Amino acid sequence: MAFLFNTKARMPAFLAALALAGCGASQEPPASVAATHEALAEKFIDAFYSFDAEQLAPLLASAGESGPKLLYYQGWAEGGNYKIVDRQACKAENENTIVCPITVQDDPVLALKTGFNVTDTFTISITDSKITQVETSSNDQPIYYEARKWVEKEMPEVMTGPCKGFYAGGTTPGDCARAMTEGYRQFMLAKEATSAAFIPAEFEPPVLVEAETFKLVPLGPDLVDIDYAAYMSSIEHLQQTFTRSTSWPTADIDAEAAMLDMETEQARFNNRESFAYAVLTPDGSRERGCVYVYPSKVPGYDAVIRLWVTKAEFDAGFDEALYSWTQTWIKDDWPFANAAYPGRAIDWDTWDALAAEVSDSAG
Repeated sequence: MAFLFNTKARMPAFLAALALAGCGASQEPPASVAATHEALAEKFIDAFYSFDAEQLAPLLASAGESGPKLLYYQGWAEGGNYKIVDRQACKAENENTIVCPITVQDDPVLALKTGFNVTDTFTISITDSKITQVETSSNDQPIYYEARKWVEKEMPEVMTGPCKGFYAGGTTPGDCARAMTEGYRQFMLAKEATSAAFIPAEFEPPVLVEAETFKLVPLGPDLVDIDYAAYMSSIEHLQQTFTRSTSWPTADIDAEAAMLDMETEQARFNNRESFAYAVLTPDGSRERGCVYVYPSKVPGYDAVIRLWVTKAEFDAGFDEALYSWTQTWIKDDWPFANAAYPGRAIDWDTWDALAAEVSDSAG
């Protein structure tokens, strides 16, 4: 399943400035101009990581909308305890564009226990020795966005309190960063508890299952093209038979969103949180459908199994064949006492009612 995320920056979406216009192929600028602009960009980086708004603000006086956004991000970075671990030199991309990659360690990412230091890249536009635009991007891992969504859903007081105005410019970025860091810690505690209860530590989920007319392998980035082709061939069919809504798949899913979905599924598999499998032809050239193994929140069930096949495969009768095979596979090869098959062995109305009871009791 594909879900759209903002992949441009770790900060709120509004912090990513508008893309630079008119930047064609990079051309080496004159040495004197490059040196002057690189020096100004280095001064900007010094000011940003000084966490002193009075140093940064004058440099952004001509930066238009970038000014308040970068000042907000500076407050967030200070609250998140950003520490530079690798400061690469700012380099001229062309006469008016300087790029500065800065790798940092920060509390929000440390709370996620990834062992990964994120690189923030500042792309700085300079005209007449003045900064006129700053665009930011980051190579965040999918878990960062997963945690953000969890906090928004499970800890709404964070979004209505210190992070109020998070996506439209707020007044307490430092408090927001600290509150979000605590939210990420709570997210990881919940994640670890779910993972520990889902499958035993000694159980190794299979990474290749071969049947007579198909095989199962974990979803991941190397399957992004054939996975995308499969679900995009059957949009209406899957909306009616799998998601029961128009939220997935949709015609506007792009390559970036498709890849992020694959990275997320791979991360969840590796973290033993859920297990998504592509159902491929024996030669691996085409995806016939998918099988998902999720933890269950409904008492009495220790797993939720869902599956789909493309419209062409459904019409050919493969859905019933795959469902029958999957039931046997889960029973024989997985450590579950009672797996649920919503929409199949248990009708959706009953399942939704059971899930609602759990939600009401938790609330």
